[in-house]
Amino acid sequence: MSFTELLLRLCGVKIDSTAHLAGARLAFRNGDALGWVVLLALLLLVLTWWSYWRVARELTSQRARWLLTGLRAVLFLLLLLILLRPVLAFTVEGTIRRQLLMLVDSSASMKIQDPRFDPADLARAAMGKGLLDFRKGLQQPLDPAYAASVKLVPRVDLLEGALKSDQLGLIQKFGKEYDVSAFSFGQNLVEIGGGGTSQTTKGQLAKSAESAAEWIDQLDPKSQSTAIGDAVRELLERKRGQPLAGIFLATDGANNTGTQPLEAARLARAEGVPLYIYGVGITSPRDIIVANLFTQEVAFAKDELPVTVRVRGQGLHGETAKITLKLGDEIVASKDLVFISDVEQTVALPFTPKQVGEYELRASIDPRADEAAKDNNAVSQRLKVIDSKIKVLMVEESPRWEFRYLQSVFLRDRRIELKCWLAEGDPSLAEGADSPYVKTFPQTKDELFKYDLVVIGDVGAKDIGAPQMEWLGEFVSKFGGSCLFLAGARNNPAAFRGTELEKMLPVELGDGPARNTASERPTTLELTALGRTSPMLRLSAKEDENAAIWKRFPKLYWVARVTRAKAAAQVLLQDSDATKASRFGKMPVVAQQQYGLGQVLYVGTDNTWRWRRNADERYYPILWGQIAQKLGLAHLLGGSKRTQISADKQSYAVGERVAIYARLYTADFNPLKDASVEGSYVVKTADTAVQPESSRQGVTLRAVPDQPGMYRGDFTVLTPGLHQFAVKSDPGTVFEFSATEARFEFGETAMNEALLKQMAELSGGGFFREENLFQLPEALRAKSERVSSVVDAEIWASPLYFLLLLAVATAEWFWRKRVQLK
Repeated sequence: MSFTELLLRLCGVKIDSTAHLAGARLAFRNGDALGWVVLLALLLLVLTWWSYWRVARELTSQRARWLLTGLRAVLFLLLLLILLRPVLAFTVEGTIRRQLLMLVDSSASMKIQDPRFDPADLARAAMGKGLLDFRKGLQQPLDPAYAASVKLVPRVDLLEGALKSDQLGLIQKFGKEYDVSAFSFGQNLVEIGGGGTSQTTKGQLAKSAESAAEWIDQLDPKSQSTAIGDAVRELLERKRGQPLAGIFLATDGANNTGTQPLEAARLARAEGVPLYIYGVGITSPRDIIVANLFTQEVAFAKDELPVTVRVRGQGLHGETAKITLKLGDEIVASKDLVFISDVEQTVALPFTPKQVGEYELRASIDPRADEAAKDNNAVSQRLKVIDSKIKVLMVEESPRWEFRYLQSVFLRDRRIELKCWLAEGDPSLAEGADSPYVKTFPQTKDELFKYDLVVIGDVGAKDIGAPQMEWLGEFVSKFGGSCLFLAGARNNPAAFRGTELEKMLPVELGDGPARNTASERPTTLELTALGRTSPMLRLSAKEDENAAIWKRFPKLYWVARVTRAKAAAQVLLQDSDATKASRFGKMPVVAQQQYGLGQVLYVGTDNTWRWRRNADERYYPILWGQIAQKLGLAHLLGGSKRTQISADKQSYAVGERVAIYARLYTADFNPLKDASVEGSYVVKTADTAVQPESSRQGVTLRAVPDQPGMYRGDFTVLTPGLHQFAVKSDPGTVFEFSATEARFEFGETAMNEALLKQMAELSGGGFFREENLFQLPEALRAKSERVSSVVDAEIWASPLYFLLLLAVATAEWFWRKRVQLK
């Protein structure tokens, strides 16, 4: 027992075991009476001196006289001090007992068995397995047999070892100072343990450790996504208003969905909740990642199909590999590549499909024996190969520059069968066997409906004719055709105000002149968020490269003035000039919308031919080829005219939610008005080509408000394979989409140390690895908010003071007897 502890006990002062004594001082709680006490002390001292030096004449010893005088004076002074109420004021510092939130990564990447070759990584793994001391750093010698045993330890095992380590004692130390709650996260946040309070006794701490051991042993990382930012944000929302010491986050940092982690870290700082992050895994694992495959969903037989694959080799600089592209079971392309540091490479694997049909297109690299994960070496998608041409009709008043260049592109594209009509052109242009021109605009529905895509250029409404404009509306809305409005300075789109074509436009014209006004100055177009993801506008497999290409395009010298996009339209490109913006935002230039069964695209400029300048010339035919294919294929592939089924995307991962949309019409092509319709789906797996009807799963689709004939249903993908969906009213119209086991959790196998360090720094916390994890409790304690309080030990009323009085009085009595005084 220390002197301080003895003093506190003698003074009858008790403080909490988690608090500590910061200082002590003597104080008088009745200091106002100090003057009277000093006056009384002087009088008593004089009386004492007089009694021993004037009255007690029989006392001959000078030494005894001084001793007795002193003892009597001390006794009087001690008695007078009682009037001042002396106390020892102890300053005690402690912390408010707060919650510590433990957030543990339960995504599938935590099961990765990192192949460890670096001595530091082997030492960290040995610490996690209890073979080395956490406190002695990375320079400890490691027995070769131990090194071999930890070379492939899964990340989750190291996490469990660190949390349960008796050397570190993290759980016990946390439980002693904080109320601990534990959560796991992958896609969602789940509470897994803790939630108790005040664990300060040995028994309580032991019980807490046992409880923690249970949830630690039950960690089963299998989530196919990691939402670090979402988990931190949701945890802060759940605990808002409660005193928090911080969040202990154990993860490999492989974030791949949800809120940006750095934004969550900033939010944590604003809430005063530091993040203490334990990084699990290695920073440079050897791994081949085949990330993405980019190509069209429909290809044309005997026409070269561009395919690009994004590949990255971690920790494999200078190593070689062979990437193979398979169409079904046939190898159609391959290429040798050399990995460059950890740089992602884009590999072009073009090929020419020969046979019509539906296939799985798969790009893969054979796994290496020393890879961290072998589940991310391949990527695939469905591909439909057809042998038909998209029939396109271009309608113009005269051969302007935009028409000439676009006509040239379409004529060279073997996927397109082009016909052109010029309202002011000579009918003799249509003469000749190979002429791309027709004499008149289609004069019957049958003539018009044989096309898949109609391009309405700068032509007047009177040139087309009122009946033909009605047919165009019917061609798109009821028969699934597509229409592209290519604006022009003379007519399009202003001349279509009040006609059927205005209803089809994805933009609102507002009140203005019958002819379009010219632009005041050159301008550029910028991609919107939807435009960046649109397959029509993708000119590079890499998003940043695609954005850079669009920024490099030359300026435009004319853009049609419109008010805004319609409610159901999607704006893909907008005018960057802020002076043309309205209260609805920047002016749309390229917009798309569903119109009945078909698609309408509006391009509000006739200057895209300027984008052919210099090196960007190669992108012009690519862009217009993609637009024509996207718009024309739906009608070309010929689905039901009364049933149109779609989903929010073409491929899903198991566990994802599918949103199915069905636009349904009656026999006379009026929108269906039922409140709900029934649909169902079956799954074709690799093992069974055809599923029995008993396996068909029902889905109810409900009417979408304010969209006549549109229905929506949702269900969760449970099985990998090709899903075939149909509605009960039209079982012959089948919509297909694919589902695979989710694998993007392994898109990044390295521990993202840079991200985790940034999160810790932004939040005001700290980043830890195995070699400094023992410092975590002290780091938490240093950030804890300390509260000071003063505890009085009343000396005047304490047994110690009474004993002191008794001792002085006894001593005086003893010496008086010894010198024979009464």
